[in-house]
Amino acid sequence: MNRKIYLLTMMAGMLIFMPAICFAKVRNDSTILEKMWSYRRNYAHYTSSGGTNTYMRYTLNTERRNFTMFLVPTLYSFAKGERLYISEIYGKMESNGAHSFNTKPQVISSTIPHERQISTVFTDFLTPNIYDMTIYEEKILSPFYRKNRRYYRYEINNSDANLVHVAFRPKLKNTQLVKGYALVNANTGRVVYTMYDGEFDMLKFHVDAVYNNDGQNTVIPQRCVSDLNFKFAGNRISSHFLATYNTPTTLPDSLNEVNDRQMMDSLRTFQLNDEEKSIYQKYDEDRERDLEEAKKAKEQEDSLHPKKRSVGDVLWNIGDHLVTSSHADAMGADFSLSPIINPQYISYSRSRGLSYKIQVGARYNWNKKRYLTIQPQIGYNFKIKQFFHYTPIRMTYNPKRNGYAEIIVANGNRISNNSVKLAIENLNPGVENDEEFKNKDLEYFTDNYIQAVNNVAAFDWLEIKAGIVYHIRRADNESGMIEYDQPTVYRSFAPLLTLHVSPWRKGPYFTLNYECGIKGVFASTLSYERYEFDASHQFKLDPLRRINLKSGFGMYTNNKTTYFLDYANFRDENLPGGWEDDWTGNFQLVNSEWYNTSKYYFRFNTSYESPLLVFSFLPIIGKFIERETIYLSFLSIQHTRPYAEIGYGITNRFVSIGAFASFLNASFKDFGLKFTFELFRKW
Repeated sequence: MNRKIYLLTMMAGMLIFMPAICFAKVRNDSTILEKMWSYRRNYAHYTSSGGTNTYMRYTLNTERRNFTMFLVPTLYSFAKGERLYISEIYGKMESNGAHSFNTKPQVISSTIPHERQISTVFTDFLTPNIYDMTIYEEKILSPFYRKNRRYYRYEINNSDANLVHVAFRPKLKNTQLVKGYALVNANTGRVVYTMYDGEFDMLKFHVDAVYNNDGQNTVIPQRCVSDLNFKFAGNRISSHFLATYNTPTTLPDSLNEVNDRQMMDSLRTFQLNDEEKSIYQKYDEDRERDLEEAKKAKEQEDSLHPKKRSVGDVLWNIGDHLVTSSHADAMGADFSLSPIINPQYISYSRSRGLSYKIQVGARYNWNKKRYLTIQPQIGYNFKIKQFFHYTPIRMTYNPKRNGYAEIIVANGNRISNNSVKLAIENLNPGVENDEEFKNKDLEYFTDNYIQAVNNVAAFDWLEIKAGIVYHIRRADNESGMIEYDQPTVYRSFAPLLTLHVSPWRKGPYFTLNYECGIKGVFASTLSYERYEFDASHQFKLDPLRRINLKSGFGMYTNNKTTYFLDYANFRDENLPGGWEDDWTGNFQLVNSEWYNTSKYYFRFNTSYESPLLVFSFLPIIGKFIERETIYLSFLSIQHTRPYAEIGYGITNRFVSIGAFASFLNASFKDFGLKFTFELFRKW
């Protein structure tokens, strides 16, 4: 009887106190997580004065490769030759803003051909910043940041009296989330050690990081080991990165990217293992052999019969310039050329068609405060079968005040000017019913112009740009214009003034434009005045979510004709700058003729960007979506009912795709798609 009473009493006690035990564990778990999320605010800090010494090294093993590796801009050097490489860097890491770090290499030792460094896509994973919203700059949402707790599930187990094992995993599979665990100090919430796995932009990564003891620089690791694997179209590269921080040796600031193996031997914080030593040994043997062969070849070379380069060497050098960026510098001048074959310079939309461009850059420095830059952009639009060029030549004379003088030579966007065609119809009654007349495309003109301006920041909140612009607009169908006794060329000369106003450091940005066409100057045939106002602002909710706002209006006054109503902030860009520029006011489905037929316009554009919205929650495809965007645009112009566009876009490692629908006076009008290649955009 007593035994039964005892058992019943025990069971009743367990039922009574079990909720308390459970809630106590919940409260304990919650306390640990709160301490972990609050550690940076309560304890951690980073001392950036003087920087932190750091040593990094990595090895790369090209396990598999085929011809498609030539398409990866920064991996071109690894598409042939050796399969094993090693690089070492000793330098200084400094705070780059409030939430990221920047490493300045001072001494380098590398076996990579031409002393090239691997893509920053790899090296971005060297220094995790786990206490921030994103572990790496604008990618990978950190489970150690309070606001990200809605994306993760946590499981806590006590390891001992001082350390707690905190496991974390994503609530849904997505490229912006990681899975792993951490050992957390139970008293302060400091992460002592963490390990996590993830995948982002062609890379699978595994990271092990040991953090400093309580004290200075506790937000950066003491040691971090990252294993990264790259896979693309049958190619595979495995890499092993080791980084140590707060190293004892401080080098003079005058040292900058010095290639010196012997100096690196004295700075290295971890000795090389046998595999790393063998890579260096083979590299030295190959260099010695190549030098010996070159010496013998030079001695045997007949001055009358110089040695010819092989076809393979020529093709290799051509290919190098086709798929990789080119850069050269000497005597204060430098030159750069974007890859000629690069998918990210290709874009398509139904309204603009398919377009492609390349960029060239050159700079000459007289001194730190005065330099000349030339940055041409050359492209081709396949829809209208026309080459475009935009060549700014800028002389910067006061960088502190953004003071520069600039000349721009360009052929602009093709103008669709229906007013010229209407004028012909008024002079020739009945011609509008002639099918031959309709097919002559008399409304299209090419636009060549030159602009000369001077810009200076009068105050921190005000920049003033003043100058002149001269347009030569030539009819595409010159013979048709002559047939109807119309000019084939229209010229305009105009002084211009642009004010850029930013009254608040993090507030909206305003632009005011004024342009006045003067008839008779340099054979100018047009007289007009144009006013435009533009306002834009970006609300950065966190590193990966933002709201973009842009609005503006423009109008022509004192114009005796309606020819060539060419606005600065409302135009059809045949060669758009890229996906991330589109929120700034480019409508996707607007008829190209609308841009040049209204004496006024008013527009409003907004977009919302986030990594996890709708499609991210779908199985299979949602895992790889990096960003989702919702677009809303409104437009009002002369002779047209209110126009609106809504759109939705996704961005992943391969491509950005957007779907857009347009409406006139709340009635559905049109639907279209837009895409740009994202493949290796960050490489």
